[in-house]
Amino acid sequence: MYHLSLIAFLSIFAWQPVSAGINTDKVIMDHNQKIKRLVRKNKALLGKIELLEQQQKISTGKIKELFSLITYQKSSATIVKTTLRVREHDQKAKRIYTQARSLLVTDQYDQAIKLFKQYLATYPNNNHTSDVHYWLAKSYLAKDDFYNARNTFVAFQQQNPLHYKFSNSLFELAKVYIELNQQDKARGLLSAMLVKFPSHKEINRAKQLLSKIITTKPNINKLTIN
Repeated sequence: MYHLSLIAFLSIFAWQPVSAGINTDKVIMDHNQKIKRLVRKNKALLGKIELLEQQQKISTGKIKELFSLITYQKSSATIVKTTLRVREHDQKAKRIYTQARSLLVTDQYDQAIKLFKQYLATYPNNNHTSDVHYWLAKSYLAKDDFYNARNTFVAFQQQNPLHYKFSNSLFELAKVYIELNQQDKARGLLSAMLVKFPSHKEINRAKQLLSKIITTKPNINKLTIN
């Protein structure tokens, strides 16, 4: 009987509302305060994240600037080295050209031809390449090597139609054709020179040479070409 009474009492106590012993307002207030603290912490974290992101962007920009600077410095160094190399290359070429011209002026034709040909082989695209072609042809002409003079003058004219020595080459090549008994070609060049360059300093000599050209049989002492 005692046990049944105890069980009944405990059952009645167990069925009492849980909230009867809890202050719900306080619990809610505590929860709200915790939520507010969490919100503040979250905002603080978000601010730190934004700051880190900004710092990362700044760092990334500085890294890019650094790489650009390094690349620029390397490029600048390469440009400087290349410029010095080209300058040295040009100076060597100019020395050979000047020396060859001096040899031509002093009638040392074989040596001049050798240096002009060396220039063309070593510096085929340099500043004085077109000039060298002209003076090489003049060297052949001075040496009475008319075949090489003709070929070199023709190549010069084909490659340099606007060269300042082009008009001179017409007169010089006409003299070569006369030596090779090709008066018709010589006449054509001199006529073209009179029309295109009427104020040329050699125009009077060209007129005199043209007037002397007559159609004759080739001199048996001269070799002719087709």
